[in-house]
Amino acid sequence: MMFQRYLPEVTDEHFMQHSKGTDEATFTIQTNKQRLNQLIASRIKEEPAEMPYMVELLEDHVQFRSAISVLGQRVPITINFLPEVLENGDLLLRVETFTLGLLNLPVEQVLQLITSWIDLADWIITYPADRVVEVKVTSIKLDENESIYFKFTTFDLEEDLIELEMVIQ
Repeated sequence: MMFQRYLPEVTDEHFMQHSKGTDEATFTIQTNKQRLNQLIASRIKEEPAEMPYMVELLEDHVQFRSAISVLGQRVPITINFLPEVLENGDLLLRVETFTLGLLNLPVEQVLQLITSWIDLADWIITYPADRVVEVKVTSIKLDENESIYFKFTTFDLEEDLIELEMVIQ
């Protein structure tokens, strides 16, 4: 009897959480332009394109650089984008400036051409008529159960602060 009093049998309550939470866990990932530039460059290098290109985070904008062949001469293309974090955590890149050599061409047509020249990831979507590119990081799935995803919370190039959340459902 004394044994049962001081060493009672375990009940189901013993294995219940005291505080109810959500069915997901969120982890914050913080980086800077230099580190993200290295990651972007390594990913681009892994997937060689017919038209070589690069993407770089600069002081206050995202820059896309490439070149096309015009009459046997390689002509530089540069597009500067202003980044904006959307409410859902995706990244919207608005075209700020565009140059093709010294020519001014309609941005809409150039975005369409770039989309046809470069095999973009499924989660990078161009909207030529709106002059924007959407980086749908929330659509990047890391596992076959699609239980892990990312979303941007901060993308401040001037302050060199880029934050994402990794959400596990």
